[in-house]
Amino acid sequence: MVSAIVFAFAIFCGWLIVDIVKQRKLTLENVLSSLVVAVIAGLAWWVLELIF
Repeated sequence: MVSAIVFAFAIFCGWLIVDIVKQRKLTLENVLSSLVVAVIAGLAWWVLELIF
């Protein structure tokens, strides 16, 4: 479970950095889209941990 949270946080930070570099500014839309992607990635990682 801890690794899924760490993975989700890393995805959030990485996605946010990519959006900031691409658009040259930080917006609420970028933060929310990064958060959604991070939650989905974290859940997927957690499910993979359960399966394997």
